[in-house]
Amino acid sequence: MNLKECSLIQELLPLYEENLVNKETAEYIEEHLSGCSYCAEEWANFLKPLPDPWEGAKATAPKSTENRVVKRIKKTVLLALLLIVMGGTGLAYASYTAGKHVGRDDPSYRFAQELGLFTEINQSDTIGGIQVNLENGLFDGTRSVLFVNFSSPVQEIPMISLTDDQGKDYHHKSSKGWQSKYFMFELEPLDLDTQNINVSIALMDQDGKEGEDRAEFNVPVDVIKTAQYTKIIYPNQEKDLADLKIHLEKAVLGVSESEFEVRFDWPLDGSVAGLGIGRGTAYFPTSVREMPETPSPPGGAVSPGGLMSGYAASYGVNYRMEDPPQNRPVLYDLTDRKEVEVQGAEYVTTQFPCQVTASLKFAPVEQDSENLELVLPPLYLYEKAGNTSQFQLDFQEINEHGLEKSIPCQGGEIVLEKVWREENQVCLSFRLESFDNPEVVLPRFVLTDGGGIKQGEMHFDRENPNVIVFYLYNEEIKEFILNLDSIGQMLPREKFSLEL
Repeated sequence: MNLKECSLIQELLPLYEENLVNKETAEYIEEHLSGCSYCAEEWANFLKPLPDPWEGAKATAPKSTENRVVKRIKKTVLLALLLIVMGGTGLAYASYTAGKHVGRDDPSYRFAQELGLFTEINQSDTIGGIQVNLENGLFDGTRSVLFVNFSSPVQEIPMISLTDDQGKDYHHKSSKGWQSKYFMFELEPLDLDTQNINVSIALMDQDGKEGEDRAEFNVPVDVIKTAQYTKIIYPNQEKDLADLKIHLEKAVLGVSESEFEVRFDWPLDGSVAGLGIGRGTAYFPTSVREMPETPSPPGGAVSPGGLMSGYAASYGVNYRMEDPPQNRPVLYDLTDRKEVEVQGAEYVTTQFPCQVTASLKFAPVEQDSENLELVLPPLYLYEKAGNTSQFQLDFQEINEHGLEKSIPCQGGEIVLEKVWREENQVCLSFRLESFDNPEVVLPRFVLTDGGGIKQGEMHFDRENPNVIVFYLYNEEIKEFILNLDSIGQMLPREKFSLEL
């Protein structure tokens, strides 16, 4: 699986579904889907109808579905009109703007465009005979965004680096592409005193390594013109639950994005087995290691208080407004009485054990907004399962096993119905019995080989919440051991109110 190619394919799926790609691009997507089970599953899930939202949202669900269909019809009609009016010479431009997730037509940039906050760059350089055009950029309080196009398609998403006039490097956060020629790069926001930036772009060679030939650009910037429309708030609000502390540390309301930084802390003593965010979205197990008091070697990791986590993890999530609200963060603009579009989130461990930071991202809020309400994604606290039953799974001769095995646990029991193998994944169906409220219970299983080495990542199926999918690390292994590791209980949804 080529992660960069998969990312590009998944960005193109909405346009492919609406027949908004040319024949060559459609054939490229179909060829990839035929050979990549991961993207094929994404495509299958994309075509499935959305599940019903929670009980309180049933009244508004048909409207959301209708809006999505209407928007797609409008976008298709608009594209057709553009092609008729512009003719063949406008085909490339119309195809580019159809991928609004790449260009400045994205609604997130509406306010920045109205105020003329984009920096027009229009510089060119070459890499191996391919012309690289750095068109423009937006230097917001939450991110730096650069738009680049190539004179001919490239095989991989290009590599980019950015440094300022003080020599500071800015982290590359994400990339999006369209037709393998047009790209948007998102990096960290620039410091306020930055006056010039150096941008370097490279292509990947045939071995998947960064090429030596680079396109170089030196760009004067004016960060202040965007900063004057940015609001930065330090709410200093905290929720102190029984086994979890939640701290809303910072809110940055930029011209293209609203970002909220939240910190989660849970006990070090092992009373909590781990923290889960969303239904299988992200899971952080409790892991604490005591470090020796001897000084760390040069360049070695520093352990605060002599303790450090046994792992580091980061989860990037792309949320959609069509997703049921019970499995994503929500931001309400109480002034305009509307929900602000959710965009994504990043959940990351820190240098402190049992601590995770969340960066929740939404569309920009209106400049005259006075009150916001942030609802956190569902949070689960896990406890180790008291039952240590192990289940041997052998797929050497048959690909499906009926189980009907019951695992008793506090408050009820988990019944394993059947398990089956599909190419690079193992699937498990289960049901919860005798629990007072099974909707707030989330079991976590671990799949290992005979030596106890983990052999797959666990995910919940999008269509059926009672099916667990393990994406295998090694497709050659046919024998596994299945263990119930821990059981999560969903906490009451927490929210923060902000006065701007």
